[in-house]
Amino acid sequence: MIGFAKTTKKNNNSSELIFKKFLIILSLLILIVLLSTFGIMFIEHWSFLDALWHTIITISTVGYGEVRPLSPAGKVFTMIVIVVSFTFFAYGAFTVASMIMEGELRKFFIIRKMEKLAMKLKNHTIVCGLGRTGQAAIKELWKEKVPFVVIEKDEAKIEEAKEKYPNLIYILGDATEDETLIKAGVKSAANMIVATADDADNLFITLSAKNLNPNLRIVTRANREENVVKLKRAGATEVILPNVIGGLRMASLAIRPSVVSFLDIVTHHGEIDLRLEEVKVPKGSPFHGKLLKDLEIPKKTGVVVIGVRREDGSFILNPTSTTMILEGDSLIIIGTREQADKLKRLVRGEEIED
Repeated sequence: MIGFAKTTKKNNNSSELIFKKFLIILSLLILIVLLSTFGIMFIEHWSFLDALWHTIITISTVGYGEVRPLSPAGKVFTMIVIVVSFTFFAYGAFTVASMIMEGELRKFFIIRKMEKLAMKLKNHTIVCGLGRTGQAAIKELWKEKVPFVVIEKDEAKIEEAKEKYPNLIYILGDATEDETLIKAGVKSAANMIVATADDADNLFITLSAKNLNPNLRIVTRANREENVVKLKRAGATEVILPNVIGGLRMASLAIRPSVVSFLDIVTHHGEIDLRLEEVKVPKGSPFHGKLLKDLEIPKKTGVVVIGVRREDGSFILNPTSTTMILEGDSLIIIGTREQADKLKRLVRGEEIED
């Protein structure tokens, strides 16, 4: 069963580890300076500025000489400061050198670059999880040149995907955390595909994403049929059951192979460039208020209109020549990429070549 509460997980990716290391080094440096400054002020009764100057030239070893003559206690304290600061600098140098040698510093800057690229995107698609379902999803998005961001916590899967898809934009982290979703630009995204193998994670991601962006269209995976209703209640627009779809396809291949072969073609799995496409009729389109027969879409573009989806969500399947097209409608068509592009230009009122 899926629970509706989940404890927040700690994000231990390399980006945060590097940030923490730098924070520790900076904190130690500030602590040494403050302790040394106040120590000299207490022992020698100097002003804060003189004590701070003494501390800086001591731990930096610039060799400007003493501000004032030191008492024996002041000399002992200064020697302790020198030993402690030397040890600190040795630790800091070793830490930075290790990060450079291990490539952690490079990873840190790459991750920061990915986060900046993701935040610049608008109306993009976020894919959560790079299992087999997620990989199939990004393959289609890549083919269709749809801008997308991948969220995955397994670095090995990210590296594998980068080999297949140059310039892949990704966030290395846990999609169940709000911070990770925000880094992926969830507030400005149009769609999200939730494809992790765990229904509980899918539910939690859906709840979080919908809370951050109520207008987000979310297509999520479910492994068990009883979880479909829960995912819908959480805000999923569509819920896909891969096992059920796989079983239906196997049965269809057994009893109606020609139909499946045709569907493979129009869903981009065949050798022929034929596809099912959706073309939105925008506001102010010259298509508004006209009948299909008057638009002469097959003659002008070569595509076949097999359905119309009204703005209220209702469908007109196999529309007739007297079907009226309205602003906000989506035309469901079959045609080649070139033919679909012609219709997209035509529906916007642009001229097309015959």
